Parts: sequence; structure tokens; C-alpha cells
Amino acid sequence: MTCTKCSAEFDDSFSFCPKCGAPAVKSEPVTPDTDVQEPSAPAYAQPEPQPVYSQPEPAYAQPAADPAEIQAPAKESFFKAPTKSAKSFAALFTAFTLVPAIFWIMIDYIIDFQVDGPITKYAVGLLVVVWICAVLPAIRVTPAPVTALICFLAVASYVFFVIKEISGSMEWFTTVALPMLLILAVFIGLDSAIAANSTARLFMPGIIAGEASIFTLIGGFLWTNFLGLDHTQWQLRAAIFISASLLMLAVVLVAVSYVKKVNSSK
Repeated sequence: MTCTKCSAEFDDSFSFCPKCGAPAVKSEPVTPDTDVQEPSAPAYAQPEPQPVYSQPEPAYAQPAADPAEIQAPAKESFFKAPTKSAKSFAALFTAFTLVPAIFWIMIDYIIDFQVDGPITKYAVGLLVVVWICAVLPAIRVTPAPVTALICFLAVASYVFFVIKEISGSMEWFTTVALPMLLILAVFIGLDSAIAANSTARLFMPGIIAGEASIFTLIGGFLWTNFLGLDHTQWQLRAAIFISASLLMLAVVLVAVSYVKKVNSSK
């Protein structure tokens, strides 16, 4: 037995500790409780449940596209349909130009029962040119370069008509003006095609200078052929000088554009 006060060990027959005199306290043996049973381990370990992340379903299911229903994008038409505002403007402007034209023709016919007065010709012709230059760009039925060419030809034709009425001769028109207009129309169409190409657009300044050189040279020869070399020697020399200067400028501009293209591609 062990003393609870001084921890001295002595025989169980003593009622007091022989060392310090403290009463001996007998401890009862602790017997295990056989009624309590420990839970047996499971035959196999069950895995812990893992969280399942489910993707939210879409609000609506998109059906698969049928290849037969897929159509190629529509090609852009050369002629475009005008808008409602453009149609309204064209109608009102046509009315405002048609009314004075009818008025001038009526007055001219009432005076001498024929429509040949110079004022009527100039007024009606001017109204036609103004209508073309105002309505065509508004309705945009043709591309911008084509519209610009039509307006230019309308203005040039009116100017030539006025000159004919004043001078009384149109020989210079068929000999000089008409070929120059055709050449100019070709150049405008060529420039429109070049402007649509991003690579060729880099050389546009040099191309325009080259076209101006050709236009000046041909114009000089046509004018000389019309009036005769005796009357246009200085004009022909001036045309050749200007044409050569423009050609040299075109060469320089094309070279500069080529250098810029090469450096930008690196």
C-alpha cells in the first residue's frame, strides 16, 4: 500500500502510515465493464462522397443548323436601291426643276410658236445638268466613281453646247474635246479600279502624275492638229515640256511609293 500523503510504502495490515501517521486508504481494484461493447470496425471502408458539380442547363436549346438552310452571303449588286429619304428628295427636286422648264418652253412657244430661243435652250439645259448633279449623288444607284463621271460629262456637254451656240461651230469638239473626254473617262475608271486595291493604292500619286503627263501630251498634239503647227508651235512646246515634267514626277513618286512598301513589309 502507498501512503497518499508521503508516498511511503507499507503493508496492507497497517491502518496508519508508519512514517507520517496518516490514515491508510485502501483502493479498490477497478474491474473493466464487460457490458460496454466497442463498435466493431466495418468490413470495408466506404469512400467519402465527392461533391458533384453539375453544369447549368441553357435556358433554351439551340437546334443544330441544317446545312441545306445555310445560304451563301448575297453578292453586292452594282445598282443599289435608294432609301426613302433619297426617293423623297429626288421627287421634290424633280418637281422644282421640271416646273420652270415647262414654264420656259411654254413662254418660248407662245411667242413665235416654236421652241428655239437661246434663253430657253440655256435655261432648260442648265436645269437638266443641275438635276443630274443633284439627284444622282443623292439616290446612289451607281457607284461613286460612275456617278462622278456622269456628272462631269453632263457639265462638260453643257459647256460645249454653250460654246457652240456662241461660236457657231463644233468642229473643235469632235477634233479635240471629244477625244480628251474619252481619255479622261478611261483614266477615271482606271483610278477607281486602282483605289479598290490596297496594294495598288500606294502607287496612286505616281499613277495620277503619269496620267496627267499622257493627257497633256495628247491634248497638245490634238490642239496642234486642229489649228495647224504654224499657229501652235509654242503651245506644242509647252505641252511637251509640261508632259515631260509630269512624267519625271511620276517616276519619282512611284519609286518613293515602292520604297515605302518595301520598308513597311519588313
